[in-house]
Amino acid sequence: MSASDWSAELDRFERDLESPEPGPWAPCPSLGPLPPHLVERARSIAARQLARTAHLRGELAAVRAQLDAARLIPGTRTDDAAYVERDG
Repeated sequence: MSASDWSAELDRFERDLESPEPGPWAPCPSLGPLPPHLVERARSIAARQLARTAHLRGELAAVRAQLDAARLIPGTRTDDAAYVERDG
């Protein structure tokens, strides 16, 4: 495979990183080794991926904290009367 194939893969990875819902990404095994002139670009993309992962982990922690707090709110009681007797 050529450097242009690697460049196309890196382009795809960058687009995926910018997507609101990124999917899993792995380079095609047949690409061979990363050309030396693309190493810095790949490192930059990998650093952005790590930053996004850290951000998403922070958001996940916040959502979990909100869910934990919501679980502390008492639910509806099941032993309450279904009606009130007026004459009795």
